[in-house]
Amino acid sequence: MVRTQIYLSEKQYDLLKQKAHEQKITLSAVIRASLDVNNLPKSTQKPMKNWLHEMAIRAKKRGVKGPKDLSSNVDKYMYGDI
Repeated sequence: MVRTQIYLSEKQYDLLKQKAHEQKITLSAVIRASLDVNNLPKSTQKPMKNWLHEMAIRAKKRGVKGPKDLSSNVDKYMYGDI
């Protein structure tokens, strides 16, 4: 599973919390079940982390080296100047 954070209105939160209490499950389980019921489209694309990993392997085979300041400027390299 992937951990994430979302913003809910007070009303949404209260309704979800109430449903979780009634069903004796966690708030997270209620949210996941709601998403499953709404039939989110199944992606045919590979997950981003697999794609990035494959790209890194190809770059390493070709002798490509990344920038030395990547860890401190990851947002700049991933998303450009924000």
